[in-house]
Amino acid sequence: MHIYCLWVAGSFKGKGIGKELLEYAIEDAKNKKMSGVCTLVSQKKKPFIGDKKFFEHFGFKVVDTINDYELMALSFDDKETPKFSDSARKMKIDSQDFTIYYSNECPYVEYEVKELSDYAKDKGIKLNFIKIDSLEKAKNAPCVFNNWANFYKGKFVSNTILNANAFEKIIK
Repeated sequence: MHIYCLWVAGSFKGKGIGKELLEYAIEDAKNKKMSGVCTLVSQKKKPFIGDKKFFEHFGFKVVDTINDYELMALSFDDKETPKFSDSARKMKIDSQDFTIYYSNECPYVEYEVKELSDYAKDKGIKLNFIKIDSLEKAKNAPCVFNNWANFYKGKFVSNTILNANAFEKIIK
């Protein structure tokens, strides 16, 4: 099982909700006879990336690394150790146009895709969206992020979901 985003909002933090969610996910993975649970963390604090210490508390271990990003896993057996795909290791694309890889794992994504599409059309800016809507596409994504990944001039820029104002700042 892969946990892409485990996030507890402001006033709900510190009440054990994250612990309950993770414990539920671990039990769910065990009940479904999965090999374990994995998640993405970062060596440096970054937005929308899990807290490494939180996952270490539950026994997760780093099993692979790309730059600052670490894949952590809690294995239930010795059958399979997860790792980043070769395509994810690239963290770059051939296109020089601003390109966003995204999926619907976050409820804000479709709204921002529409906002940015409209903005780019109004401004005459070339903007590519590539939807990650299958396991095959997820496995072949050019970076560690499947939810939202921004590329500009061929390089990975960030995983931050952009609105029109944030997009404008990046392209200037």
